[in-house]
Amino acid sequence: MGFKEKLVEKLQNELSEEELALLPRGFQTVGKCIIIKLKPELMDKKHLIAKAYLEALPYIRSVYINEGVIEGQFREPQKIEYLAGEDDPVVKHKEHGVIYTFDITKIMFSQGNLKERKYLASLVEDGEIIVDMFAGIGYFSLPIAVLSNPEKIYSIELNPVAYKYLLKNIKLNNVEEKIVPILGNCEKKVIELKENGVKADRVIMGVFPAPKDYINKALMIAKDTGAVIHYEGVVDKNDELKLYNQFSYIATKLKYTTKNLDSRFVKSVGPNLYHQVVDIKVKKTN
Repeated sequence: MGFKEKLVEKLQNELSEEELALLPRGFQTVGKCIIIKLKPELMDKKHLIAKAYLEALPYIRSVYINEGVIEGQFREPQKIEYLAGEDDPVVKHKEHGVIYTFDITKIMFSQGNLKERKYLASLVEDGEIIVDMFAGIGYFSLPIAVLSNPEKIYSIELNPVAYKYLLKNIKLNNVEEKIVPILGNCEKKVIELKENGVKADRVIMGVFPAPKDYINKALMIAKDTGAVIHYEGVVDKNDELKLYNQFSYIATKLKYTTKNLDSRFVKSVGPNLYHQVVDIKVKKTN
C-alpha cells in the first residue's frame, strides 16, 4: 500500500471523496520533521490531515505546512506554519554523512538538490582552494569538506541567520580546519580575499536567480591559470545553453576563455523549466 493510500484510509471517515482525491502523494522530510503542501480546497482541514500524517509516520515528530515561496535577498521561506506534533522548527538533518542543523521556518533547504550536493563534492580534487560565494548554511561547502580533501574553503554568506547555522554546522561536522566562514556581501568579500592573496581553483555560485551580476567577481577570485566555476539558474529545457552563453559572453568581454565542461538538470521547477548547473572552465587570456 502506497503512502497516499494509507493517508486516505486514515481520513476516509473525515473527508469527502473529492477531498480524499486531493490529498498529496508526497512530502518533504527534514530531520524528524515533515513539510507538506495542500491544495486550497484542503486548507480548512490542515490540522486534521497533519494528525493523520503523524499517525501514518510514527518516526516523525512534527508536521509543518509550506504555504508560501522562497523569496527575498536572504532566500527565506515566506510561510512555514506549524500544524501538529512538537513545535520545534530547529532540525538536525543528515545526508551523505553530512549533518545540517537549521530552522525550517527561516532557512530554505531543497531536497531536490541532494544528488547535486554530493556530486559537486566528487568533482573536487585534493588540495583545491574553493570559494563558495553564496554559502548559506553550508549546502555545498560542508559536503566538499566532509567528502573531499580541499586545502581550504572560503564560505561567504550575507544572511546573519544562515551564517549562524553555518558556524554551527562547521562544528557539527568537525571541519573547522577546512572551512573559513565569512559574513558579508560576497561582492566585497571576494575583493578582500583577493587582496589577501587568495585565488581559487573552484568557485561555487549556488544561488537563484542566476547571479550574472557577480560573474565578474567570480572571475576576479579564480586562478588566472585556470579554474572551474559552477554557475546555475533556471532554464527552459529547450534552451540548454542559455546559462553557459550568458556566462561566456560576460567572461569573454573580461578577457577570459571559457569551456563548457558539463551541464545538468538538477530538478524541475515549473512547466518545461529546470534548475540547471553548468561547470565552466575559465582561463585568463594574455
